[in-house]
Amino acid sequence: MGQLNSKLVISFLILVPIALLTGIYDLEISKLVVNENSNWARFLQNYGMIPGLLVIMSGVYIYYSHIKEKSNVWGYFQKVFFFLVNSGLTYYLFEILLDRIVQNNLIIFLTISFALNLVVFIVIHISRQVTGSSLIKYSKVVIGMAFFGYVIGVQIVKYFWGRVRFRELDAFFSQFTPWYLPQGITGFDSFPSGHAAMGWMLIAVLVLFDNKKKWLKNLVLVVIILWGLLLASSRVIIGAHFASDVLFSSFFIIITFFYFRYKNSVN
Repeated sequence: MGQLNSKLVISFLILVPIALLTGIYDLEISKLVVNENSNWARFLQNYGMIPGLLVIMSGVYIYYSHIKEKSNVWGYFQKVFFFLVNSGLTYYLFEILLDRIVQNNLIIFLTISFALNLVVFIVIHISRQVTGSSLIKYSKVVIGMAFFGYVIGVQIVKYFWGRVRFRELDAFFSQFTPWYLPQGITGFDSFPSGHAAMGWMLIAVLVLFDNKKKWLKNLVLVVIILWGLLLASSRVIIGAHFASDVLFSSFFIIITFFYFRYKNSVN
């Protein structure tokens, strides 16, 4: 518990001063750095969520293998739920990669997504059950981060926060609101950032390197941090989010990672 508490304290010590600064300078930062014609930021806008989605899908597949022998009501509910989740994520990946082709052929790609996952889940079901502790821990951490960090901490919060994105502001910036003033359900959803949160989903991969050499683990950590910062900054540069939007979504995901990593280490 002490190790978890120290990480939480450090996270808050980093968050608070930056949150105060963005509360004052959010709009000015965006005015200074936004470039909606940035090619690299546009590329990450279109495809930056893919690695995070793949992490979630891999976690679900592994967790299904872990629980596939459960025959109680809760076990069956989980299996159906995770099948639907990964079918939906598969469809979303098709939509990211093929865009209008998928939108114009909704039923076809939904059918393909369900069919592909049916095959994968059947293969997993008849294969040997996953028993590796690091894989099981990884799957539990991913699912915890995805549900509590991404769905609740980001997607539900942004629905009720109602903040207008920088690129949706009028010419006089009259619709701008600081991050600490939720607007309720307005149809706008700038705070917090889903893309930035999905970028930090990759931090769950560190669980798979717990027993690896320190230099390799540190190398993976550096790559994950660079990716998270790159994707988060791209959202500000493209005008889709303010600095505080990516700050808090990053914080939500990292905190849930610390919590579920610790929780599944003591179980």
